[in-house]
Amino acid sequence: MKKLLLSILFMSIFNPVISQKYYDSNDLKYFIDFSNRRANLRFQDYKIDGPIEDIISFYGNRYTVVRGDSIHWLLQQSDKRNKYLSYLIMKGDYGEVQKLAKWEYSNKKLEVLASDRLYSGYFKDYFNFVDEAEYLKISSDRMIGDYVDDAGLIGEYKIKIYRDNGVNYFDLDILGVLKLTRKEVIIETNLPTLTRFVGIYDANLNTNIEFINKGIVAGRISFKDRAIFSLNIDIEKKMGTLTSLEVEVNEEGIEVNTRKTTTFLIQE
Repeated sequence: MKKLLLSILFMSIFNPVISQKYYDSNDLKYFIDFSNRRANLRFQDYKIDGPIEDIISFYGNRYTVVRGDSIHWLLQQSDKRNKYLSYLIMKGDYGEVQKLAKWEYSNKKLEVLASDRLYSGYFKDYFNFVDEAEYLKISSDRMIGDYVDDAGLIGEYKIKIYRDNGVNYFDLDILGVLKLTRKEVIIETNLPTLTRFVGIYDANLNTNIEFINKGIVAGRISFKDRAIFSLNIDIEKKMGTLTSLEVEVNEEGIEVNTRKTTTFLIQE
């Protein structure tokens, strides 16, 4: 019996409880914490910081209810705790919000302040909750944005494309905008092969901060699984180069590396 108790104690020490705290990847200071039954969230102009409870409705749907002072949130969960199908932000009695979650019906007046029925699809785009491991990775990536800011690169620039994948466009008005934020690089042009590019900084690809000070930053290309980029921008010389590398599988099942290079001038 003593050996059994020691075994249980040993396992409890070296197998800590898995955290059920999820962070809003758009702004990591906001979260839902199922371990401590609390949420601190923001959506548009609405903020809430209060206790949460899970309620399974009469029809089998699961809701996360966040209690505020007079404004409460009702989030319908998907099959994952950090993903949500729908939301309601309401003003009224909290007991009525609980009843609404339980029976999916209320005959008492609750003022609906915001809902996905009013802003279809926007909620899913805005809230993207991540676990602790993803939180640490995103935090590291966001630090790269701080270095980009320290290097004086954050801003919006009007650009003119003069060469793309070996094709010279110098005599044509191929114009666009380059935006550098703390999170990503965005390029929008009237070049058919570069109408919109979005790249997110990756800490693993920026191990030498001196490169960022020289105007070189790298990251992952959004919406693509195996694609990275490197942006080299020289503010003084008013020019820059975007290089991307993407790994694709062709019809024969063979991996093919595609490399693209775009050079541009900074006009403003």
